Amino acid sequence: MRIDSERVYLFRAGIEVNEAPFEAYRDLAHEALRRVGLALPEDGTVLLKPNATVLFPAEKRIVTHPGFLAGMADALVEKGVDAGRLVVADGQSGEQPENGNTWKGAGYTRMADSRKLTLTELNDRPSRNVPVPGGVVFEAYPIYRDVTDCAFFFNVPLAKCHNLGCTTLAIKNLMGILARPERHLCHIQEVDRPHENGIWRLTDSGLSLFEDRFYHKLCDLVAALRSLKIPRLCMVDGLVGRDGTAFNEGENYPLGWTLIGENEVHVDAVATYLMGLDTEATPYLRFAAMRGLGSNRLDEIEVVDLADGGTMTPQALEAVRSRKTLMPIARYEDGYYDRYRADGSVVPWRIDDVNRQRSADGLEPVAI
Repeated sequence: MRIDSERVYLFRAGIEVNEAPFEAYRDLAHEALRRVGLALPEDGTVLLKPNATVLFPAEKRIVTHPGFLAGMADALVEKGVDAGRLVVADGQSGEQPENGNTWKGAGYTRMADSRKLTLTELNDRPSRNVPVPGGVVFEAYPIYRDVTDCAFFFNVPLAKCHNLGCTTLAIKNLMGILARPERHLCHIQEVDRPHENGIWRLTDSGLSLFEDRFYHKLCDLVAALRSLKIPRLCMVDGLVGRDGTAFNEGENYPLGWTLIGENEVHVDAVATYLMGLDTEATPYLRFAAMRGLGSNRLDEIEVVDLADGGTMTPQALEAVRSRKTLMPIARYEDGYYDRYRADGSVVPWRIDDVNRQRSADGLEPVAI
């Protein structure tokens, strides 16, 4: 089946527990990717970019599972790509050399060695400045040359929540292709300094100016990547998902699917929905839709079932949706709070800072 650039392709695997072995991840990715027809380049690097920024065991569901990458690699080799051309790469942080860094500690080294794949830590690799068409915060981004010069780019996130992003999927996973210090979009950056005094004031979006700028930065990154015209595809590791903050705070839940698609916004919208959340309320998807990067409305996205090649009805998609909402949470002075209220609206991130600003401005605090 040939990939249509605006559709999203879903493949399911049965799972009822919140932990799965390496082979279950491998089989899900392999079987899904085997079923799609790809125009793969005959030479050049095929780069697989997982979410592997921090050192956690793979079963914690904080990094993309190495078994999922193994299944993708096996399928690509079967499609004629020499293993020597396959590179697994990410920009990493919070490294622990005494524990073997992320590659070894999360199980990537063993997986890559068994398949003769190259692992590349992008942190100190050369980058080039890539203009952002229609950029709102950044006019250009420094993107690693391993990405800008590759022949095919696979964006391989996992299905988990995030304290700031709400969900961290294909779009947020792109942060790892940025050189430092620009990579650190979750912080107040030099480009934000002129706005720093009022950065926690709410805007017309109902969120703080900091959040508005963060979501625009993510959209700027999508625009920059697309401008490179590199053949690309997203593939979400959704066998087991995670709620919470994206790090230690959270629980794992069986989901049993992977999604494949070219349009990052469409892939993230479908994944966010399957995780039990409202795609039209999710902030970064609202901003992406507003900027014309894709739709955040499920009724405007065609989802194809790779099991039979048919378009999934709303009822069929609903049947795949998690019965348990995977809720993102954020820290505040009293502990943690849900980012989505019971009515579906979104609570601003760093609510304490937002309410301190409101108090200084003589305004009522925002309720959680």
